[in-house]
Amino acid sequence: MNTEKFEASEHKGKLHDAFLIADSLRRDSKEPVDISFTDICQKQFELSFDELLEELGINPAIDTISAIHTTGDLDVRWLIPEIIREAIRTGLRDAPIWPNITAMEFESTQKKLTMPFLNMSDADPRKVNEGETISVGSVSYGEKSVEVYKIGRGIKIPYEILQFVSIDVVSLFLQDFGVKLGQALDTLAIDVLLNGDQLDGSASAPVIGVVTPGTKVYKDFLKPWIRGSRMGRKFSTIIGSEASALETLDLPEFKTKQSGTTQATLNLKTPVPNQADYFVHGNIPSNQEILLDKRYALLKINVIPLLIESDKVISNQTIETYASVTTGFSKIFLDSALVLDKSLNFNAAGFPSYMDVDTLQNVEIK
Repeated sequence: MNTEKFEASEHKGKLHDAFLIADSLRRDSKEPVDISFTDICQKQFELSFDELLEELGINPAIDTISAIHTTGDLDVRWLIPEIIREAIRTGLRDAPIWPNITAMEFESTQKKLTMPFLNMSDADPRKVNEGETISVGSVSYGEKSVEVYKIGRGIKIPYEILQFVSIDVVSLFLQDFGVKLGQALDTLAIDVLLNGDQLDGSASAPVIGVVTPGTKVYKDFLKPWIRGSRMGRKFSTIIGSEASALETLDLPEFKTKQSGTTQATLNLKTPVPNQADYFVHGNIPSNQEILLDKRYALLKINVIPLLIESDKVISNQTIETYASVTTGFSKIFLDSALVLDKSLNFNAAGFPSYMDVDTLQNVEIK
């Protein structure tokens, strides 16, 4: 550390207060917030975290965590858990799938939540004659209970790393630790997509087959795309295994470039995606792919944001660092995700009754 810059810093002695503000927001009993220390620095000091470190005479490319710890200044030591947290938080939100397949995030203070659902089954329209009272249908309301989980992991950091490895290099490895934590959240999200958020399996994704079992063709995607479009669902996000991804990407419609025009033009006004996002995940069977409308599929429930705790173990000269989040996922609409199974025949495994648009559209206006 540059001790001269540190001694001259106008922010020296103010770090503990900034840490207490961040910690109180993260542990708020009414609405905990996953706030970055960079945001706190902007509000308290009008500096980014990196600018604050520079102003304190800390160069992350050269200085070590031990250099901060051995300054003898108790206030500056509060930077150490924030440096560790910032690195893990970056990895947690950088590589995972879940931020790209989640409609929104919801802050909660309870580990078991009651989520609403609506049933519009008796709300079909009726003719209204002149001067006649409009008839009233009913929209039934229900509730479902959704649980969240604590997910975490601890790592041991030897003294030697703290003493001889720069902050920037240590941060790279901590980011990778955050990536692994994010992958655990991916597994949780995909489990909810496939099996739902209810123990009885009532919210599990519908499974449909293909035209010819064992063979996947472009038409197999057109079926759910057209049906989804008629329902107001855009299944433009796909999740599958590596084998499924390779097979789908190898379909002529996805890899062959077209030129010229057809003899006649037919504009399909029930739009199907002309492009889709494909994510690969190992928890999906090789014969299945999830098609979802990410706008209506998943709600992420945040109870306790990223929590970093450390403890010194003198007996083996290590710092044990534990990272955990208490979170979960809930399915918003049952028809927002479905599974395309290459091993099943569509004639036997077609769309479920609640995706039967024809029945809804063929309502007689009485």
